[in-house]
Amino acid sequence: MNPFIQQALDDVHMFPKSSATLVNATSTSPTAHKWALKRYSNGGLMVDDHFRVKLRLREHCIPNAPESTTDVPEATMQDVFAIGDVSIMEKGRLPATAQVANQEAKWLGKSLNKGFVEDQEGFNFKNLGVMTYLGNMNAIMQSGGNTEIKGRFAWLIWRGAYLTQTVSWRNK
Repeated sequence: MNPFIQQALDDVHMFPKSSATLVNATSTSPTAHKWALKRYSNGGLMVDDHFRVKLRLREHCIPNAPESTTDVPEATMQDVFAIGDVSIMEKGRLPATAQVANQEAKWLGKSLNKGFVEDQEGFNFKNLGVMTYLGNMNAIMQSGGNTEIKGRFAWLIWRGAYLTQTVSWRNK
């Protein structure tokens, strides 16, 4: 977890009426309560499937407390987003890999450029497999299924994948 995010202030000084949507709202006004960022136990920011940051009543944001039921008022920030290692999706944790962060950034960028639509389908991660360089021109590659390739052939695939991701010909 990024130390800046992990140690950042939790309190929201004023409830953002114009940019937050209440979930499990009580009959009282949201501005009458103290709000804080909703965090996972490792300090990560909780986000919905559109990467919008979640808020919770401050009294329900005790570290390492078990998640309570749906009766706790929450809010979703409509214009504050978090992706990559600093975000934890409510529907489930994703691996902290560059593949995940890359897919999240592309999905969020396209969504923002199109103009966010509330009924737009949320982010779904597609596991393209895992490649690891072992040294001495050897690698291991595992695909989404049970396929595993080892050795120099896996190293050639690994090297090719990284070369295609390099931005400029000069860097290649």
